[in-house]
Amino acid sequence: MSSSQPQVILTWANKHMPAPPVPTAVTLCETFAPLGEVRDESELASTLYHGDNLGVLAHLLSTGWAGRFRLIYADPPYNSGVGWARRVRRRGPNASSADAVLEQQPQYADAWDESAYLQFLYERLPLLRDLLADDGSLWLHCDHRHAHHLRCVLEEVFAPPLLCLLEEVFGAKNYLNTITWRSQTPRGAKVNAFYFANSAHAIHVFAKDRSAPTCWTPAKKTLILSEAQAAAEFMRDERGFFRTSDPGTFSFESLQRLHAEGRLYAPYGGEIVLDTTARRAWCSNGGNIGVKYYLADLGDGRHAVERGVDNIWDDIPGLGTAPYEDLGYPTQKTEALLTRVLKTATQPCDWVLDPFMGSGTTLAVAQKLGRCWVGCDVGLGALQTARRRLQAVIQAQQTTPVEGVAGSQTGFSVYSAAPERVPSPLQVGLAIAPIDGEGSRIRVTITGVVWAHNDETGGGSGGEEWRSAVDCIVIDPDYDGVTLRVAFADAPLKRTQLVAGEYDLPAAAVGAKIAVRMTDIWGQEALVVHER
Repeated sequence: MSSSQPQVILTWANKHMPAPPVPTAVTLCETFAPLGEVRDESELASTLYHGDNLGVLAHLLSTGWAGRFRLIYADPPYNSGVGWARRVRRRGPNASSADAVLEQQPQYADAWDESAYLQFLYERLPLLRDLLADDGSLWLHCDHRHAHHLRCVLEEVFAPPLLCLLEEVFGAKNYLNTITWRSQTPRGAKVNAFYFANSAHAIHVFAKDRSAPTCWTPAKKTLILSEAQAAAEFMRDERGFFRTSDPGTFSFESLQRLHAEGRLYAPYGGEIVLDTTARRAWCSNGGNIGVKYYLADLGDGRHAVERGVDNIWDDIPGLGTAPYEDLGYPTQKTEALLTRVLKTATQPCDWVLDPFMGSGTTLAVAQKLGRCWVGCDVGLGALQTARRRLQAVIQAQQTTPVEGVAGSQTGFSVYSAAPERVPSPLQVGLAIAPIDGEGSRIRVTITGVVWAHNDETGGGSGGEEWRSAVDCIVIDPDYDGVTLRVAFADAPLKRTQLVAGEYDLPAAAVGAKIAVRMTDIWGQEALVVHER
């Protein structure tokens, strides 16, 4: 075997180079642009796709998206053997109680034949590689079950000819790092698990082309230390705790300034000597001088130190310790994790792709950081969760726009590549009335909701109790009968919050159709159209 050929080849039953996938035909079904913003979908950059990502990725490549994405974050199924379900939970002040959980609604089955699982990812990774910008990076999130296989596949895909799975696709030379994220702290029975509990995930990071100037901003983290912790790790003088670093390439003028500031360190009781003739500084006892960097004194015996981030991420909690973010969707990741990823590998206005978007954490963080985004998922529950989440984030940005980003992204489009849905049995009563003499404003009121399973909701028709079983209400004040152009969304993210059920909006022209869509906690949707 020549030196240019792989030394190790990962294979599996029926492994084959995938045929070029057929681009999926997609249909614009919805836009979201808050009141007062543009309604032309051509001005809405970010996009959600509902459908199988294989065809959607091919669609993106066929429509000019090759080489556009600075970051691709992929969190695919793990082949965990679990049938994942989301919690159907009543909303309201008691939403955190056990009684609020009505059922576990199946979302997706994560049980695969191992060969089928590897082939599934093998067919998608080359498309992701082609969508990456030359200075972009792919972050593939997986757990312990297949982390070793997937790195091999990536190397094959990123540097043909075939090597072995992440490495097959992306090439060993384009491998950047593997991050170990401690997603949970083992408790109870997990502590006694045979050998050790599996508490960490792996995130493989590959560059499109490592020889290109890959976009990368090293992450920093701030640690808060007690007095005892600081004393155990750092030196101290009259100014406080400090660490030292070699002066390296500091100029003589800089060393003079630092000495005047009391920031040069001489070990073993030596003294700093400044030789203006030789333009150098040294320690009188022959030791190595250092530059002092002081910890921030926060008071009350607390001290802060900033450190660079390595590939062990044990300072970012999993969802179990961030319940305020919990949307009930299985395998949801925390925003802190994706914030670090995006701040490291992107800049404002860059494009970000998440082909397995799930609850939409990547997209929500991208929106908050002023990035443009594209997300895709085959599950209807994922689409509904991500859509509601993004509507809430964007509406909040109308009063607090993204700092430093001109014209923060104001909305998004939704395209469907999925089969037509079965009509929902959900029924919604609606009343619309003018609220001023000129008819320039209207009040849209939900008068009642009827479910096919009233015995489960307790909602009945009418009254206020129905609000506990509703996740989201959106309104298009000028519906064209084809595409729902949402101008207002009542999409509370906190499960303790309820929809209002009554909305004051600017009125469209007489004869316009007002469309109201309600989505309940089961994922049923009802669209009601009212003509003024």
